[in-house]
Amino acid sequence: MLGIQQKKGDPEKLCGRLVVYAKIIPSASKDQNEGPIPFASMVRNGILAVRGEFEKINSIKRFLQHEDGASSVDKGISDIIEHIKESGGELPEGLDVDSFKDRLEELSSMEIIPVPAKIMFYDNEEEILEENADIYYIGEFSGMSQAHLCITSLPIFYQAKFREQQNAEEQSYINELLSQIESDGLVTNKPETGEFLPSNGNLVTFVGNLQELLERQVVPYLLYQAADEEQFSTNLDRFYAFMAPYKNQRDVQLIGETLRRLRVNENDVKERFRLELLCRKVGAMYHEKFEQVPEIQKKLSELDL
Repeated sequence: MLGIQQKKGDPEKLCGRLVVYAKIIPSASKDQNEGPIPFASMVRNGILAVRGEFEKINSIKRFLQHEDGASSVDKGISDIIEHIKESGGELPEGLDVDSFKDRLEELSSMEIIPVPAKIMFYDNEEEILEENADIYYIGEFSGMSQAHLCITSLPIFYQAKFREQQNAEEQSYINELLSQIESDGLVTNKPETGEFLPSNGNLVTFVGNLQELLERQVVPYLLYQAADEEQFSTNLDRFYAFMAPYKNQRDVQLIGETLRRLRVNENDVKERFRLELLCRKVGAMYHEKFEQVPEIQKKLSELDL
């Protein structure tokens, strides 16, 4: 559109981090260095670039996943979720699902103050493309004022599209949350029923404490209740599919490998400790308690010495 090229990223799944750049004909910056805006000072090696950060917008999922944030928002929602956790996924008596949905939608539609884009300096295009962001090239300009107008307008459009995608995900998440509540599958299903994961969705739509889900449902079911190798493998694949959105898939694979070893020798103390550490690490990563990860990783590394 209008000659704009997305050099990096997926337009259908924007990441919330943006870099926009243009090439400036050398004479343009020299001719337009007067006036209230020192255009030439914004250019390096013929490149005018800005970066925007929009990914830190709070969401319903982030609110429900993080205990520290719960007390700062609506305490009623926090109490509801806590009650659901304590009651094993049962819908609290007297809770009106429609009212709960309205409250969730109200929170999800709260306006966020836009984060302005800022001028960045790059020596070349290769350096720009190394950025962990959605990257757009808007073309070559002979006039600095036109380039500046275009390069500062695109982040506004980008943020609107990013929010639109986030809103769609929020609505899907709310619907899945309500589905889990109504089906008693929000946090726990009784292992004896044969269900060890929420019946719908995956980690994207999961609500609750992931470490508890692993330790109380996934591990006991796969370790003891999967009757034979075929059932174990089938349900392990189901676990892998559920955990597919988790960023470090090696952690997930290690959980599976450790479970296989423990099914051969369930009294292996070293492997039991490894499994415990892996569940703790995955839980800490998922709930963004990154300060816990180095110590957990250190203990995991020591197991292989």
